[in-house]
Amino acid sequence: MNTITIYQIVLSIIAVVIIVQRTIRFVRREKTQSLFKYLTFVIIWGGIAVVSIFPRVAHWIRRAFGFGENFNTLIFIAFVILFVLFFRMMSIIERIESQITDIVRKEALKDVHKSLSRKKFLKLVKKK
Repeated sequence: MNTITIYQIVLSIIAVVIIVQRTIRFVRREKTQSLFKYLTFVIIWGGIAVVSIFPRVAHWIRRAFGFGENFNTLIFIAFVILFVLFFRMMSIIERIESQITDIVRKEALKDVHKSLSRKKFLKLVKKK
């Protein structure tokens, strides 16, 4: 019987917390939470939780793909780092898109307001 280490418990708790947070955000239909992003988070963090609790899964994958003993740890660490960076970049891009949308809407409303003001002014001038 294998004993569970602290890092396995901590990593599993982090993965579950992230999945729960993303599920709540998805259920609330927050504008930055798409179905693709939600499913990606669940699959990746669920995989991290499974591998951290059941390390034999990683050994099975390593054997299936023919990787060496130490290569498995390197791949796992790189996997976690890359996905954290990937989702951070996705969040930044979504925030920028939201800001651009807000700016475009404000400018469009300004243009509409100016054109309506000109029409009212021209109507007033024509009446006099």
